[in-house]
Amino acid sequence: MTSLKKITVVGGTGYAGSAILREAAKRGHAVTAISRSVPAETVEGVTHVAADLLRDTLPLGEADVVVGAVSPRAENAGTLAKAYAGLAGQARQAGARLVLVGGFSCLRRTAGGPRMIEAESFPPEVPEAVVIEAKENMEVLSHLLADTSGLDWLFVSPAMEFSSWMPGEDLGRYRVGDEVALFDADGRSAISGPDYARAVLDEIEHPTRHRAQIGVAY
Repeated sequence: MTSLKKITVVGGTGYAGSAILREAAKRGHAVTAISRSVPAETVEGVTHVAADLLRDTLPLGEADVVVGAVSPRAENAGTLAKAYAGLAGQARQAGARLVLVGGFSCLRRTAGGPRMIEAESFPPEVPEAVVIEAKENMEVLSHLLADTSGLDWLFVSPAMEFSSWMPGEDLGRYRVGDEVALFDADGRSAISGPDYARAVLDEIEHPTRHRAQIGVAY
């Protein structure tokens, strides 16, 4: 039997965050979405709160799980590591588990091998904003790996194809690959928003890994 939890999603209006909070609400959890402003269209069963991650002490209340789904782009560029360090501190103080939406290039090709961002160059066609985002995600993961506070954290890296401009289909399935990137038989690494959210909620409801990174793909 699944125990319902109090879940706070920071960055709940983005692609990953909105998928996660919808899946959490659908499963009956008590969900609070925090973003800089309350969206015009809210999600039924979700409490929307306006707060700034960098400037405010967030209303985490009695949250069991805090999900960080902030995009390190536009006005957030260059601030992700600092913002998530603060969020980690607030989650620890609240006694909550911290689950962060990670980056694909932080994964490894093989078990024990280097992380892709450390050993491989980005193709020239990759936008600079994506490269910067990848580097920020690696900085966030490095901080988590160096944490000695005992914070219960999970860094969930989606597949390479995961974004609002390549949303994919809700297939109702996924695979988890720990720190190793997953590819299908055709060499493709992809996951849709709904299936990524399903993986995150399954791990929240029935934890299998703690203070670890996992990758999610088909």
